[in-house]
Amino acid sequence: MSAHGDKFKFHEFKQAYNFLNSENFTKIYDIFNDEKYKDTTGEEKCKIIKKELSVPNDDEELILKFCNNLYKIIADYNNWNNVYFEQISQDNKNYCIHLKYWLYEETGNHDMMGFDISEDFQKWKDKLEEELNNNKKYPCTFNKLSWTERDKMRNIYAFVLIYYRNVKKFHQNKYIICKYLDYMGKGLKEYYDSLIKCSKKVGQDNYCEEFNEFQKTYMGDNIQVSTSEDNLDYKFEDTETVNCPLEIESLEYPLHLIYKKGKSRWHLNYQTIGSLNSSIISASSAIGTTVGISAFLLFLYKHTSFGSLFRTRMQKDNMILDDINEGTQSLILPTSYYESLPFENSDYNVTYYSLNNS
Repeated sequence: MSAHGDKFKFHEFKQAYNFLNSENFTKIYDIFNDEKYKDTTGEEKCKIIKKELSVPNDDEELILKFCNNLYKIIADYNNWNNVYFEQISQDNKNYCIHLKYWLYEETGNHDMMGFDISEDFQKWKDKLEEELNNNKKYPCTFNKLSWTERDKMRNIYAFVLIYYRNVKKFHQNKYIICKYLDYMGKGLKEYYDSLIKCSKKVGQDNYCEEFNEFQKTYMGDNIQVSTSEDNLDYKFEDTETVNCPLEIESLEYPLHLIYKKGKSRWHLNYQTIGSLNSSIISASSAIGTTVGISAFLLFLYKHTSFGSLFRTRMQKDNMILDDINEGTQSLILPTSYYESLPFENSDYNVTYYSLNNS
């Protein structure tokens, strides 16, 4: 894949692997991407407003397609026309994220390198709603993002919308070539990095506003992401289909996903990854505070009366260290709660972020 942005195209992925064809993401993506779904009324309205607006990077075809897709969403939202989305069991407000993914993929794969998401896209939305004379504004904001910020959000959207929300199907369908799983796995890394960046910012920039909105909508409070270092310097070939960068370590009890790059590992699960050999750094995403807990303190926490006092204090500080061996439930994505099993017998340095937003 390209060093300047990844030329991942979901259209190509679904042609190679059809197991997601019945999912909402695929259906919505097709409505946005396939010319046969072009709306004639939307086409007319978009050509009218074009006379008063700038065309991003002089790509008239792209902006008119974007405008047409916006019209289809707005028409459905206002109950003027729901013919395109009538078979989709999803809240109309979530179409905004799907349209952003489509837009970020189109601009990311554009012939012009460094295609930013400028304020022009929001101006087209505002002008279209003005032309339609609808007082019920569609709740979707197209933030101004640099092309590097766009690529990060695109990675996160791909990981969550395509992979994470369909993880059972990925588990059932083996032998997907590694280049696709590497692209989606990068979204887990970017998700972790964005949690740290956006939890520490006092004044939120456009990127963090978009990330935080997405995280609250699509990811549950009990999800935890962490990093570790391995002695193995992991490498792979794009066309390989085994031992790929993004793997499902366990599907249930608990869910545990891992993305590998070199000696670095990124984990997603539902409870703390930890053992008595681990050095754990715990952080609440709400306040970005970190606390180091030694193996000795973890032993006291789990096996002595000191643990009850310690747990009470941690709860007051909005930090949760879950008992590793309590409770089991089946996998229900995306907000279920799972038993956490010991991770591995290897030594790890783990950095852990909890998504408890309470």
